[in-house]
Amino acid sequence: MSTYRYEVLLGLLLSGCFLTACQPDDRPAGRVQQELAQKKAAEEARLAATTESVPVAVKEVQSEVAAAPVAAKVTAAQTAVVKRLTGGVDLCEGLRTDQKRAVVAPMSRPPVGQFYKDPAFGTRIVRISDTDSGEVVKPMYSTIQSWNADESYLLLYHTGGDASQTGHHLYDGHSYKHLKKLDLTARDLEEIFWDHDDPQTLYYVSAYFKHYGALMSYNVDTDEKTELRRFDEVCGKDAVPVAGNGVMMPSWDDDMFGFRCKDDNGRDVAFTWQRSTDTVKKIHVGDGTDYQPWMAPMPAPSGERYLLQADILDPSLTRRLHRLDLSEFHSHADLGRMANGHDAFFATAYDPAPGGCDGGKDQGVGQLVIHDLQTGTCRVQIGDSKGWGYPGSGTHISATANKNPGWVALSTIGYGQFEYLTNNKPAPVLFSEIYLANTDPANPQVCRVAHHRSHSKDSTRGGYTGYLGEPHPTLSPSGTRIAFGSDWHNRGSVDTYIIELPAYQAK
Repeated sequence: MSTYRYEVLLGLLLSGCFLTACQPDDRPAGRVQQELAQKKAAEEARLAATTESVPVAVKEVQSEVAAAPVAAKVTAAQTAVVKRLTGGVDLCEGLRTDQKRAVVAPMSRPPVGQFYKDPAFGTRIVRISDTDSGEVVKPMYSTIQSWNADESYLLLYHTGGDASQTGHHLYDGHSYKHLKKLDLTARDLEEIFWDHDDPQTLYYVSAYFKHYGALMSYNVDTDEKTELRRFDEVCGKDAVPVAGNGVMMPSWDDDMFGFRCKDDNGRDVAFTWQRSTDTVKKIHVGDGTDYQPWMAPMPAPSGERYLLQADILDPSLTRRLHRLDLSEFHSHADLGRMANGHDAFFATAYDPAPGGCDGGKDQGVGQLVIHDLQTGTCRVQIGDSKGWGYPGSGTHISATANKNPGWVALSTIGYGQFEYLTNNKPAPVLFSEIYLANTDPANPQVCRVAHHRSHSKDSTRGGYTGYLGEPHPTLSPSGTRIAFGSDWHNRGSVDTYIIELPAYQAK
């Protein structure tokens, strides 16, 4: 096996969510699981009265695919549009906000490069990659931004097929035309971070021998690499820093980073780096501590606090500011910011929170549970008491819209219910859906966007790791577009799709 392929495979295997500890919430867990059958039956009965009619036949659905191909290149006007989108855009405008069951209309994989209209939700979507069996082209992860700062570029991960093309590839951010493969080898395929302001720059920890273990900056226009920092004084000469299982973006000013590794004595270390002052703060994790060895401190958008498991710590990692009311700290989640500017932790929870989530009716159980990192308070926005039912399995959250804070994108898979992908019967609400939430408590909204039709970890074709078929939706910086991956009815490969919301089209 070549050194390059070994490094790619190693990065894939060590990628956070390939570890068992990161997977418990892919299927309903804990004591709630015992009640799932009863809850599901009750939910079926409750929603039967809000069923919408079966949509048009498959042939008619396919006829709605737009004939117009994607534009050949980005225009200056398009880039200027994104620069103007600095918040305040109602992303739910023109989208469905009801709680009716929707049929997942069976449809063959849409033609590449041609927009189609989602049969259930009417949104404008385009498949931008064209994979063969066993190939994967997808966003890195729901917590990791796919677009650059001004949305002129899009970054996707390729694997399968031609081994020389495995790695990270650059696309035009508006026309979605493939531009090139980037000349980098990252320690973890999910840990590539766009700069929040500089549209040419991204960051990663290198797995290439010359810069092995160093945090790098990379100019995507020139392919120039710059070594920012080595952490030998923390990790020793042989250990390599990674961002942990719950990987999230650096602080939104790109000044604060969080990692974990082993030191020269073999002890697990969690540490932070402040770029502006070149300051490193570290604590031991693992045996003899309150923290698991596979989690790293993740900086909040403000850079004023870090999340480590359920604890909110100050930048020195020595003082706990709050302990979040979490039933499990490793649920799928993302760090972001609310409309009021507060740092927040947006999570999915299948079991009641130990403290009851501030007395809420759902007791902290929901598809979307919001924790204010500055006050330590908790509330459920998408949960049973709000009419959305018990949370579906395989839910992921993206709070990466840094220019439109308060909005999050979610996807739910719904393992064990895939018959709804082909039986033309109204599916449970949010099954196989991409959806949005405005988390502003003064104006809470949930809108339903698209069906992704992915079997994900239950895929049986193609030979790739089923995890790569999870949608992992990524919300663009302006929040007006969503990238997601899908194996499209278990067809044996994974493609990337882009949803252009009405807010994007209107501008």
